[in-house]
Amino acid sequence: MRWELKDWMCGGYMAAREDGEMVFIYRRPDWGTGLCTLRTFFELRSRGELVGKITAENSWRPQVRAEWLAAADCPLNEADLLEITAALKL
Repeated sequence: MRWELKDWMCGGYMAAREDGEMVFIYRRPDWGTGLCTLRTFFELRSRGELVGKITAENSWRPQVRAEWLAAADCPLNEADLLEITAALKL
């Protein structure tokens, strides 16, 4: 399914899928997480649960890393995480 990213007023984004499923993407500061060398740090939440993280290194050739954290009974899967990561254009 196709994800559409929309700007959101609280410092993040909202991704909506054609079937009505939504994911909120929050930009998080890298300090306090042990990830101080990262340029970008996002948390993805679906229905209040943390389902994934997206990070990108701070270098001339950033390496984007998407990490799936949700349980097996989540309506989303790893393919959704990859589609959302590609839509963010880090």
